Amino acid sequence: MKNIIVMQQVHKNRVVKVNSSHNGKTIKECDGLITNDPKAVLSVHAADCLPLFFYSPTTNSIGVSHAGWRGLENGTIKETVKLLNKEYNVESKELIVFIGPHICQKHYEVGSDVAQKFSDYKDAIKKDKEKTFLDLGVIAVLQLISMGVKKKNITVSSDCTFENKNLDSFRRKDMKRGTRYVFTLPTSP
Repeated sequence: MKNIIVMQQVHKNRVVKVNSSHNGKTIKECDGLITNDPKAVLSVHAADCLPLFFYSPTTNSIGVSHAGWRGLENGTIKETVKLLNKEYNVESKELIVFIGPHICQKHYEVGSDVAQKFSDYKDAIKKDKEKTFLDLGVIAVLQLISMGVKKKNITVSSDCTFENKNLDSFRRKDMKRGTRYVFTLPTSP
């Protein structure tokens, strides 16, 4: 971890611009990082939450975000896209976004209070008898599209952290500590 930039993730929406001088450091109380420094190594830590990876080939800048239901409600994705635009003049329509492994709707039961927060996202809520299930990936995609990101530029991992035993899930009894993903700018061939 001495060469990567770590976030002290707090389920809010603070996004920070960093560079390689931050490698090996922990950025306090944030859920997103952006950079255009090819030597910066960004990381995001996730178990059931969404790890999001943003890339702008036009401006050669990247970002990572962490968003569970609280981050989606608080606007982590919006803040990441806004800061990429402000700092690097990234146009939403050219962003490429990958949403990494996260808990799938089938295993993500939530209370009615949480479901109510996402009542505008009807496709993300499934009711089965007395239980309610939420699809974080659907909400993230819809939020990205509302920010101007093209649907064809969004890829969502089909890996469920609950089902894939190689990934960590807070909802599984064998959960260890979550998975850390790292992201750097692509290098030229």
